[in-house]
Amino acid sequence: MYGKSKAHLFEIDALRTSAHPIHFVDFRARSSEDMRKIHNHLLNGMRQDHTNWLIHFVRDRLPEQDFPGETEEEYLHHVGAELEPDADAFCVLKTIIRLGGLYPGYSLRSGRTTIYGGEPVVCATEMPLYSFAKYVNDTANQGRVSAYGIAFLKSEFFEAGGRPVIYGLSNSNVTYKKNTATCRIMADSVLPLPEQFRYVSYNPSGEKWIDWSHEREWRWKVQDSETDFIWGLDGYGYYDGIPGLPLFTGKENDGHFSKLAIIVWKKKELKEVQELMTGLYLAESNNYGTPFSRSLIENSSVIVLEDVVRAVEEGHSDSQTIEGLHADRLSSPVIVTTAPENAEEIINSAFAKAVSVGESAAVEYEKTHDIHVGSCGFVNLVTYDVTEPIVQYMLQSGKAAGPFDGTVHIRIRGNWAVTQCMDYEEHIYEAMKPVLSEELQIPLYVQSRLD
Repeated sequence: MYGKSKAHLFEIDALRTSAHPIHFVDFRARSSEDMRKIHNHLLNGMRQDHTNWLIHFVRDRLPEQDFPGETEEEYLHHVGAELEPDADAFCVLKTIIRLGGLYPGYSLRSGRTTIYGGEPVVCATEMPLYSFAKYVNDTANQGRVSAYGIAFLKSEFFEAGGRPVIYGLSNSNVTYKKNTATCRIMADSVLPLPEQFRYVSYNPSGEKWIDWSHEREWRWKVQDSETDFIWGLDGYGYYDGIPGLPLFTGKENDGHFSKLAIIVWKKKELKEVQELMTGLYLAESNNYGTPFSRSLIENSSVIVLEDVVRAVEEGHSDSQTIEGLHADRLSSPVIVTTAPENAEEIINSAFAKAVSVGESAAVEYEKTHDIHVGSCGFVNLVTYDVTEPIVQYMLQSGKAAGPFDGTVHIRIRGNWAVTQCMDYEEHIYEAMKPVLSEELQIPLYVQSRLD
């Protein structure tokens, strides 16, 4: 007790022996496991502002804000061709899921990057989820922030190379090696280059007031170009491995993450995300061949912020964190179902009725048309509702193929001529569609593609 008077020590002793004693902890004597238990104790009820999760929030794409003054071609060169230049935040979120990861960015404000070190980063926050939801709802500024995002465990983000940011510097004499709108590199004497991506300007006093510390930000940059990439269409429209943070590969495929939480704003968006995630679960990959871990998706959830705000404000929950929302059952799982016991019988009967109608339609068409004349291509009966038990059973039993970005192709074939005439095939499948849809009780569509 350095520099403490006897009176002060007496006060401490009194506190120790009071009816409600203060518990003094010597952290230096604690093991790593003890510290972990203390940390978890803080999370389980004592701290509503502390969480094991980090959230990457997305927003609307705004070319005039992201890379001002550039043509659409120049803009697409920076951000890639997987999305429209003006895509909204929900479309951005669905694309992140579909591609399986996050592309880093330069976080421009007023036409100037806020990222130092010369490399783009992925940003995340450990703000309490309810507080962030209220902030988004009150500001309603999608250009700055939105209610859509994806969350991952802080420990796993750290293992992937993510780090908390550094707010402000002790050295006020900042000099630069390079200082342009999209590349700002400080001198190594100010901050070593490998750590510059973590720096955030900070000045909580004076005329040039800057304080983003409420975001409690973390950042990640590419660690290994051999593993840190995501397959997609680059800025020139070519299929390539683009530097980024893979999210869905799973630890069994040398990925970093074991579970995720998808965050949407409205209840109606929940089903759309569940269908997308379920399709990727069943396929175990996307159309680009990127692996998607079934165990990761099984452990993941979807959170509807609208429900969270309502539950807290109506007194049904006091959860601020993702841990609390899981405990209060304010998150929803991916939908993987069990088919009815007589699924095989239902499908065989439905297929038989549909094939009979299709064969009659083929005979009818051949009476008045040459089945070898017309556009060449491929025609399929498809459904997009991968959450239906009967659809999942058809996929597992080989009676359907996919899902291909959520599209399931029904494998049905009758005794009609094999030809690439799309008009002929479309006539047959259009005849079968209402019969099969009615028998299976699922929405079906005819999908055509030119050869």
